[in-house]
Amino acid sequence: MFPRVYHNFVFVQVGVLDAGNFKGAAEVENLREYSRVEAERYVGYMSRRGFYSEAYHALGTDIVEEAATLCDRIADKYPQAQFFAGQLVFKDESLVTRWLHNHTVFELQRRLYQNGRPMLILPIMV
Repeated sequence: MFPRVYHNFVFVQVGVLDAGNFKGAAEVENLREYSRVEAERYVGYMSRRGFYSEAYHALGTDIVEEAATLCDRIADKYPQAQFFAGQLVFKDESLVTRWLHNHTVFELQRRLYQNGRPMLILPIMV
């Protein structure tokens, strides 16, 4: 969508701690490692294409809080950062899919806007 506009990429990955995956310290460490590996996978992808990239990852019970904290760290390091997030779009959307997948990215956008940070939401068709 933005050819030759962006040359540096920072990826954010947040692992969500909930009752389903909080079954002890080992599972928390597994989630932490999974989050790190997933973020680094994107870094590798972009690096192989000649772009500078890095990753930030965190774990927490509140994905918006954790993501906003990471975005603040990134913006402190890179004051001109522009943030992007994907929003799942279902061909056959139901009340359940709308409820489960519709609020996180918009809440994060609101938080970033309150701090004067730009964020663009891109649709991801499922």
